[in-house]
Amino acid sequence: MVRNTTAVAIGVRRKPSLVAQQMDLFASRGAEDAPDWADLPKEAREALVGLMTQLIFEHAQARTPTAVETGHDR
Repeated sequence: MVRNTTAVAIGVRRKPSLVAQQMDLFASRGAEDAPDWADLPKEAREALVGLMTQLIFEHAQARTPTAVETGHDR
């Protein structure tokens, strides 16, 4: 007799994934009354990309430890 030893067969459950899922900001499955990304004027798309880039850099900078926090002397 052959035993099926897969995780499902032996009742082992996987732990929930701890990996963050990347959200697709430009997918067309957003709010129903919002225009699709491609339908926005080029200037609006460029402005939004610039603002999002600035936001991401500011967020990353805020999370960077300072020399005092890491124990390094300057």
